[in-house]
Amino acid sequence: MLLPSLCGPSHPKPSRLGLAFPQDPVLPAKKSFIANQEQKLICTVPNIYPLERFRIEWLRGDKTLHTEVPDVLDSDHVQNYSSVFNYTPSVDDLGKNISCKVTLDLNGQERTTTAEYGPGTITVSSNNTLVKLGEHLEVTCHADGNPQPTISWWKLGKAEPELQSQNHKLIINNASWSQAGWYWCNASNYVGSQQTGIKVTVVGPPNIPKIQLSYKEEPKEGENISIFCSSDGGPAQLKLYRQSQSAATGSLNESAVLLNISSVQITDAGIYICEAKNDFGIERSTISITVKGEFITWRSRLGNLIAWEVSLHLLF
Repeated sequence: MLLPSLCGPSHPKPSRLGLAFPQDPVLPAKKSFIANQEQKLICTVPNIYPLERFRIEWLRGDKTLHTEVPDVLDSDHVQNYSSVFNYTPSVDDLGKNISCKVTLDLNGQERTTTAEYGPGTITVSSNNTLVKLGEHLEVTCHADGNPQPTISWWKLGKAEPELQSQNHKLIINNASWSQAGWYWCNASNYVGSQQTGIKVTVVGPPNIPKIQLSYKEEPKEGENISIFCSSDGGPAQLKLYRQSQSAATGSLNESAVLLNISSVQITDAGIYICEAKNDFGIERSTISITVKGEFITWRSRLGNLIAWEVSLHLLF
């Protein structure tokens, strides 16, 4: 009579000369590889025999990073083996796949598995994202990952981001003021996604500024008025002043300057100038302001026969 084994679970044993190397090594997907940040990698080789005849190599591209031969403690059965490798990617390694190659030395049989990982380090082709008004700018975005990440460019707007490109290149032709701002390169594959941002600066001479008076009609003496100077172009210093007389100056990048005049007088009438200036040029706008004087009345009598009334309307 045969009795069941009481010595614990049994392992399948190959024949005396048998070999077991039935499938590729297994590498769990990684969220990302980022330059100069250490990662713990695990490569598992399932159901192999004899263990001491196997060699495990870690590769980045064609470069061998680490070679390992299993320590044999119990090799009389088919078993799984896991190689653990702590790896710190360098910038030069980006774009090269990481692989685990297992070789059976008895017959030279090899099996290799390439790690799948999400986008990690993203690089852009230019740190200089300054472009002159009307000129051309091109920026290229690359991301490390396997499968190869899909790249898209987005511009951050006042509401939802606006899609600019569905490839590696962000191209701006005939740059305008409205194209200045923040752009994001988005890299994604089925494992994960990553983003990086750049700020595009458009430079050039300012647009012709606008100058406005708070009154639609001519103001009267004693009323309070405001003169408004604004620019919707690129960065510029605004200055608002009466001709031959300084009045109000704004700091660089201010979009508007306001001049308030309390109890306006006839002497405040004249030509006011709104000036926008930067390193690339200067533009001006003017407004002529007149002040309406009060009605002045003289009344006189010469006896009971003659009387007259005179009203003066003063315009300056």
